[in-house]
Amino acid sequence: MFSKQDQSHNNIKNGSVVGGNQYNHTTNIVRSSNRTLDRLYQKLSEEEIVANDQDFCDKLKHYLATNTNPDIRDLATKLEDSDRSDLIYFATDLKEKAFKAILKCQSSKTAQEIYALILDKIHTDFSLKVTPFIQRDDDRIIVDERISLILENISEILGDNLLELTEKDLLGLLYFLGGNCHIRWDKC
Repeated sequence: MFSKQDQSHNNIKNGSVVGGNQYNHTTNIVRSSNRTLDRLYQKLSEEEIVANDQDFCDKLKHYLATNTNPDIRDLATKLEDSDRSDLIYFATDLKEKAFKAILKCQSSKTAQEIYALILDKIHTDFSLKVTPFIQRDDDRIIVDERISLILENISEILGDNLLELTEKDLLGLLYFLGGNCHIRWDKC
């Protein structure tokens, strides 16, 4: 009934002869390079811990201190005021873990610089990419999606990630910033 199809004269260069659907998948993994982080990771891996050095670098001190912002509410109050009271215990726990992680690196200036760089990035991205949605009274789901995107992007630029920070750790740093009066989840 069917005759055998002759395919011998088909001119195929780097292709395929397909009688049905063909699905080709290419996965490109591109590691975004952050030269500052790469340099700090190199320095951190070579750094000797100085036990007597108990002071934090200036940029990190800025985030450790409560901001001079007139909005001096604590983290729990900010979460309550932005209809996020369901996150209070979770956020407080993550904030405390973030603070302890920062304290743990007290003897490493390089680790402090890495934390300061990450806190700067979270603070800046939140201010530029999340706050406009909050000011516009957008839905919490939209705001949370924006926050999630920021944390994913920061996680991707961590490179070698010698501090072994997860996205959950980054969320803890975000709550740490909220608790120290640097960010808020409700309108100004």
